[in-house]
Amino acid sequence: MIRLVPIIIFVLTLPTAHALDSVALDVRTLTGSQWRLENINITLTDLAQSPQKLALTIARLSLPKPFNDLNLVNIRCTAFTWQNKELLCKQGRAKMRSKHWQSPAANFSFQVTEKHSSFKLTGLQLAGGNIAVEGEERGEHWQLQINAKAVDGKLIQQLMPQEIFKLQAGKLDIKLTASGSHESVNKFAVTAGLNGLTGQTQDGRLATEALMVAATLNAQNNNGVWQWQTYVEFNGGALYLEPLYLEAAGQHSVLDARGDWDASNQRVEIHSASYQHSNVGALSGSATIQYKDGISLDKARLSLNSDNLQDFSAIYLKPFFEQTVLQGVTLAGHLTADFSINQQALTALAASFNHLDIKDEAGRGEVQGGAGRLNWSSDETFSQSSEIAWQQLRVRALPIGPSRLSFLGRAGDIKLLKKTRLPFLGGAIAVNHFSFQAKKQQEPEVFFEGDVSNVSLEQLSLALNWAPLSGTISGQIPRVEYSNKTLSLGGELIVKVFDGEIKISNLASSGLFTDFPKFHSDLEIDNLDLDQLTSKFEFGGITGKLSGYVRQLYMENWQPVTFYAWLGTPDDDDSRHRISQKAVKNIANIGGGGAADILSQSFLSFFETFGYDKLGLGCYLHDGVCQLMGVEATESGYAIITPGGLPRINVIGYNPRVDWNVLMERLKRITTSDEVIVE
Repeated sequence: MIRLVPIIIFVLTLPTAHALDSVALDVRTLTGSQWRLENINITLTDLAQSPQKLALTIARLSLPKPFNDLNLVNIRCTAFTWQNKELLCKQGRAKMRSKHWQSPAANFSFQVTEKHSSFKLTGLQLAGGNIAVEGEERGEHWQLQINAKAVDGKLIQQLMPQEIFKLQAGKLDIKLTASGSHESVNKFAVTAGLNGLTGQTQDGRLATEALMVAATLNAQNNNGVWQWQTYVEFNGGALYLEPLYLEAAGQHSVLDARGDWDASNQRVEIHSASYQHSNVGALSGSATIQYKDGISLDKARLSLNSDNLQDFSAIYLKPFFEQTVLQGVTLAGHLTADFSINQQALTALAASFNHLDIKDEAGRGEVQGGAGRLNWSSDETFSQSSEIAWQQLRVRALPIGPSRLSFLGRAGDIKLLKKTRLPFLGGAIAVNHFSFQAKKQQEPEVFFEGDVSNVSLEQLSLALNWAPLSGTISGQIPRVEYSNKTLSLGGELIVKVFDGEIKISNLASSGLFTDFPKFHSDLEIDNLDLDQLTSKFEFGGITGKLSGYVRQLYMENWQPVTFYAWLGTPDDDDSRHRISQKAVKNIANIGGGGAADILSQSFLSFFETFGYDKLGLGCYLHDGVCQLMGVEATESGYAIITPGGLPRINVIGYNPRVDWNVLMERLKRITTSDEVIVE
């Protein structure tokens, strides 16, 4: 087609040509190795004048793949040459068009030869910015460069589909350099600056507000595998990437990574990556990601370092804690951790921490001054121990003083390596043995053995918001096991309290960690000092001893369903037996006796205490009703207190059957109020 140029020259040299005003030549297509020019028109006008005007117009210049979506249209050249198999436009105008938009006209020049073609588009004013596009083809190889400055993101959005990301404001600076051969892209580099970018995806899972980001991406195709490297710096504004919300607020974050992308196998290999958030923490490592059937993390080795766990947990952990059992948990302190992941499962962890503080808004627990190291592996032969310590540990309202635990964690097992003592309410809890073993699709198995020494009942009752108690608790904690959703006690738990002893046996619980736990137990009570027991209550003072039992106790959701209980004066008790007037009235109210009226209406009201021989009260609970019994049966009921000494008092119960909830309400009023209500 280049040979057509001499034809124009020949026509112009004919004598008849001077009678013409213009001469035009139309060429349908002109094709290079990968470039295509369509509807070419060359026109020579003002033939009668000198010099004549020569103009070239081209309807479309199609770019090679993969940029074939972009076309240059409405090309006009007023300074061009076409000779020696070369078409050269030195000065022209053209527009750029894609499937979704078309630009205004811009300065344009191009060159097309058999082995080399190039074009340049400059001064393109689009979306409030300035854009330059330059492309070149040489044989089988091509390269393209796009340089856009201060492009208005909102205006660009109008030129593009809005199904993916809807821009509302911001400026874009982008420089793209790409090269390849035939239809393949072999190498590209992108430098981008996002200034004040505001927008979001249609589903709202990604959003930006006044975002300031500088980023580079370089990639090279090596036999179908892309080798890439990227650098992203977040300097201002805010970014929401569900569920994370990042706000610069005077700080900045940097991501530096490199790796491979195998599109045919749908796999991304991250050889190294480093993410740093100033004054918060840093994460580095490598990973392999598959995205064939959804995104899956095949393997990863990561390292985390934070000297500011308070901000780190608020920014990166809190969003993941929401709507879980960890909601409301916050951290502070210093942490370094290395962990490995294989097939989306954690396989190894090595962490060191100090000055660790853990708080829970729900009040379930708290740690102050934590320090230590954690080592864990899914390998069942793993043998590296862990050690943690704290200055203060609180479980619910129960404080545990400074202590240290040494243990081994591997696969689904945790085993205590050394005996330890936990300071607790003026005394201590000794942990002699402890083990935890996870079970697939089952509840874990737990084993515990230890003892309690000199734990203050006064401090315990205060912590649990009970009525004040006095004395201490000491005793052994025999084998405690949790297996098959059942907690069981092997042997007897002996608690020494109020100068007496309480033995707990046959203890078992099922569904302990469900919404409907069940509990079984037997208790034996031996020689408790009544003076110590009653001195801290509003019940009234009593001296003497108290023994008894609670047998076949069965509870559901921590409410008693059935039991058989007796509390009373032991047969061999030779201690002094005195009872206050207030205690007599309250005991009478429990059993529905008439002692309260007798005391208030007779000379007995002048005495503060009375002598007694025995006192006792029993209950058999069944179907929500408590069948009451006393020391001995009488003609009108049952004796709760039998007389002994001077002045003498005898309390008779007349109501043998009492609703359990009514009885509990009576006891609550008695133990929490100074008033005695006689019913």
